Amino acid sequence: MGEGGLGVVVKARHVQLEQPVAIKYLKPYALSLPGIVDRFVREARLAARIKNDHAVKVQDVDILENGIPYMVMEFLEGRDLGQIVAEGALPLHEAVEYVLQASEALAEAHAMGIVHRDLKPDNLFLAKRPGGASIVKVFDFGISKAVAARRPDGRREKVLTQVNDRFGTPGFMAPEQLQSSEVDARADIWALGVVLFELVTGKLPFEGEDLVALFTAILTKPPTPVLSLLPGAPKELGTIIGRCLEKDPANRYRNVAELAQDLVAIWEDESPSRLRQIVQTIKEAGDSIRPPTFPGQIPVQPLPKAEGAAAARAATMPALDASSLHASPESVIAVFFDTAGHKVDELHFASIADAYDHAWSLGPDVVRCELYDEFAGVHGKLRVTYVRKGQTQLWVPLMDRHPA
Repeated sequence: MGEGGLGVVVKARHVQLEQPVAIKYLKPYALSLPGIVDRFVREARLAARIKNDHAVKVQDVDILENGIPYMVMEFLEGRDLGQIVAEGALPLHEAVEYVLQASEALAEAHAMGIVHRDLKPDNLFLAKRPGGASIVKVFDFGISKAVAARRPDGRREKVLTQVNDRFGTPGFMAPEQLQSSEVDARADIWALGVVLFELVTGKLPFEGEDLVALFTAILTKPPTPVLSLLPGAPKELGTIIGRCLEKDPANRYRNVAELAQDLVAIWEDESPSRLRQIVQTIKEAGDSIRPPTFPGQIPVQPLPKAEGAAAARAATMPALDASSLHASPESVIAVFFDTAGHKVDELHFASIADAYDHAWSLGPDVVRCELYDEFAGVHGKLRVTYVRKGQTQLWVPLMDRHPA
């Protein structure tokens, strides 16, 4: 089915189950490479732990009597996105949908500490499902790979490189990946930005005549602005890709949940359920999620006035003018309301980002959050109101506030 510098993938048949499978194994000469067998087996075992539907299932891994390691994977029919984009750029909604599907698998992988390190369209397989539907499957989580052949159309050479144990495809490697073998999930965020760029333009954001020129561009030059190639695309697309491709990992999205909630701003279709799954996975791993980049204007009906004791407490709640007191610019009081407009909780946070992160942990009945400046433990000026958007359950800030 496929062959690289170090390995081969063949189609086989499981004798007992009478089902086709794919088997990947290392070539004999690769056994002489230091640590390659242990790495192959260890990371195949990690990949087998990823249960998300958007990850290719690894069913078994073992070593033959002659020392050659192999892994058994589910057999898929379809084409990888590299083959598809070679025929031309994809519509924006398709590209975003594919990246969101891949992000589901990456969320689970990252939650387990697995970094892919070689995300690219060739490793995103658009598999056919029974009935004709398609699903994106992510290949080879963090599994060492090698040089692949030039495409028949000669569009660009797909070179897998290893530099001091740093594996990856140069055009998709983050700056820190070129300089160190120690990378985290933000290297995959960079690669997703390159993938999205290529899917919608058919080109790469960084190019060079040779590896040295390409590495120099990645390390020192800004990416080609996607809107210069797609002038009709929403400006948010340029912001999203630009944030993925920040040279400093600290300036990128911290996790795929933050990327996904911004992608939802430009394409919603089936993304609500995908976003909920990604956010849940990231939060269960203990990561925080910052507010979305694009607030947007959304139609929200005023909540009904609170009744009973909650209304009485709200009516007597002190509200102080920010100009009359000294306060921390970040400290806030968050007041949460349910669908009936009843106040359900009031909490103090060190920042808006902390309050937003807490809001994700609340049940679906909590739909509104008002954030006030905090002055000596009491309310100051209303800073922003967040509401939970119906389908996505995404908390978004109101641009035009309605009186309660």
